[in-house]
Amino acid sequence: GEETAAALFDRLLLFVLLSQMDRVDPLTLSRADAQCWESSSELLLEMRAPRIADTVPAFWDLMVFLKSSGNRKHGALFWDLAQVFWDLYVDCVLSRNHGLGRRHLAQPGERITASRSLITDRK
Repeated sequence: GEETAAALFDRLLLFVLLSQMDRVDPLTLSRADAQCWESSSELLLEMRAPRIADTVPAFWDLMVFLKSSGNRKHGALFWDLAQVFWDLYVDCVLSRNHGLGRRHLAQPGERITASRSLITDRK
C-alpha cells in the first residue's frame, strides 16, 4: 500500500541519520528497499577492480566471511566495502523515494568507474 507523507518523512529521516554514522554494518540491517539493495550491490561490484565477486549473493557471502574472519586486514576491507555500499544504498533510496540522491542507477551499457581506491589486501 501507499505510505503516508509522515511515514515517508520518518523513513527519510532514518536514512539521513544512518548515513551520518561512522560505521553502518549492512549485514545487520533489514533490506528496506530490495531494488536499491540489489542495484547498490551490483554497482559496488562494477566499481571494484579486480572484481571481488561475480554475483550479488557471492558478494554478500564474501562480506560475511570478511566480517567473521579474525584477520585485521579482512576486517578493514569489510568496513571499507560496507561504507561504500551504504553510501550507494542511501543515495539510491533517497533518489527513488524523494528525488534527493545522485541517481546511481546506471543506464544499460554505461560503465561505472571507482571514484576512490578500495582497501586491498596488502602485506
